[in-house]
Order: sequence, then C-alpha cells, then structure tokens
Amino acid sequence: MVEKIIVENLNCYYNKNCILDSLNFSILKNEILNIIGPANSGKTTFLRTLNRMNDYNTYYSRNGNIYLDKLNIFNMSVEKLRRRIGMLFAMPIPLPMSIYENIVFAPKCLGLIFEKSKQDYIVECVLKAVFLWNEVKDRLNKSAMEISGGQQQRLCIARILAINPEIILFDEPCSGLDPISTAKVEETIIELKKKYTIVFVTNNVKQASRIGDRTAFFLMGKIIEINKTEEFFISPKQKKTADYISGRFG
Repeated sequence: MVEKIIVENLNCYYNKNCILDSLNFSILKNEILNIIGPANSGKTTFLRTLNRMNDYNTYYSRNGNIYLDKLNIFNMSVEKLRRRIGMLFAMPIPLPMSIYENIVFAPKCLGLIFEKSKQDYIVECVLKAVFLWNEVKDRLNKSAMEISGGQQQRLCIARILAINPEIILFDEPCSGLDPISTAKVEETIIELKKKYTIVFVTNNVKQASRIGDRTAFFLMGKIIEINKTEEFFISPKQKKTADYISGRFG
C-alpha cells in the first residue's frame, strides 16, 4: 500500500503542556483511518495540525514533521495545503446562502470554475457523491439553512469535494446527528474512500468498527495501538485498548 501521509516524531504543545507525544505512523492512500480515544487524548489537535489550523494560535507549538506525498506540510503554503486537505467539523456549518452557492462559492473564489455550465456540472456531481442530489435537486436555490442537520452535514462534505482535495479529515461528523442521518453520512464516507484518503475521528467505538480500514487508539497524546480495524476490535494487542473498547474506562 502507498503511504499518503507520514508522521515523524511529532510533538505538539499548548502552553508548553504536551498534547501529542512522539507520534510516528503513516496513513495509507485511499484508506479510512479511524482515530479513537477519550476526551483530551489529542485527536482533534492531530487533525488541526494536519490542516495547519493551529498555526496562528500563539499558545501552540510543535516539532517533528508530517509528509504528504514525501513533501513536508510545514514547508507548504497554508493555502496550497488546504486545497489538498479538507476538513469537516462536528457540527455542520453551511454558509448563509443557497445550496447551490454553498458548493460553488469556494471553487469560484479559487478561480477553479467560471462558466455556469461547469458550475452546474460540479454541483450535480458532488451532491450525487454524498447521496444528496435526489433530496435537494428541486430546491438548489433555497437557503441551505432550511434543510435538516443531516443534510447540512452532507452538504458540507459536498462543499469540500467541490475543490477536489486528496484527503478529507472528519472530526466527529455524526456527533449531533440522529441514527438515520448518521447511517447516510457513514455510507457517504465509505463510498468516498474509493477516491480520497480519509482520517476519521470518532468517540463512538461501534461506529469505528463499522467503517474504518485501520483504527488508531490515542491516549494522553500517545498512540497506544494501531491495527486493521477487524483485528483491533476482535483481538486488541494492548490491555489499555481492550479496556477502552470494552467500556472499562474512557
């Protein structure tokens, strides 16, 4: 398997407190890597470091390296990096405009599309990719704030796809959704793996067992275990992993 991302001796700090401690692992191309662990284990900090969202936080510091296709992400411009790595947050954040404009807004700002026909094509393609087209195709000019929370979250995924990234980071994207909406988002993520590399943070161990190719367990800023998801949940190698996934702590 091809390594898409390589994390090498990564340490991250807030106010000099170590949040991520000596991380060394890789993320494979076109895999879904789950990251699970209790609160304050460094999961979101890792995602925000991958996407360089902490760069302007004066309380944050780091050392070590992360390579994307063998290029150090800390030597790239933030704008270039975020074209390649998109991120979805726990709560859907649609822009206060129509469904259609939500999708074409970023590509137009980046100069990726100009012709109306190309915009129409991209809107249809990305909405179909997240299984939302049939639900909203007759109301594309309606406000995105009028659709359900689950639909808004899939719209936000479509908005990321519109700029054609290579990697998508998901930070607990189903935490505020009902079971039916959660199932649709999970279906979307599994389908997206065919084209994208996905890093999926979740606090729901059952969800992680359903959708990931591999799963990593973070605890107090360290990786305790990383393995193929089936083996991870059936026969964990570390006692701390077994205790966490069985609910004995966390």
